[in-house]
Amino acid sequence: MIIYENKLSVQEFCDLQESVGFGRPNSKQIEIGLKNSIYTISVEIDKKVVGMGRLVGDGARIFYMQDIFINPNYQRRGIGTAIVQKLLSYIENLEIKDCNIMVGLMSAKDKESFYKRLGFKIRPNDHQGSGMFLNIKK
Repeated sequence: MIIYENKLSVQEFCDLQESVGFGRPNSKQIEIGLKNSIYTISVEIDKKVVGMGRLVGDGARIFYMQDIFINPNYQRRGIGTAIVQKLLSYIENLEIKDCNIMVGLMSAKDKESFYKRLGFKIRPNDHQGSGMFLNIKK
């Protein structure tokens, strides 16, 4: 397993999203999204990109983990864990001291336990309301 930083291509992104059953995204949209990402990780096995993840946000206070996709033929091999740990390591190594950083994500259905094992909390809970989203179709 080889982990690459900020090397993910539009084609690799589109192929991975399609492999997990989320459909093939618009290439132009992905090109712009990758350009505006804070940090991306791709995982290669046998010269094939089989996993990815990226960070978006303001780069200082708020980060969101997005598009953590592992090709189904390569799931349950520690690739997702390696990606999330690498993304968190990027945030933990920022040179901003004495601050709080919020890392959010939207889990795919039935994948919540994976993120809980890595320290994420489910909302709502006793102190925080539900996460929300709005999809805009154009």
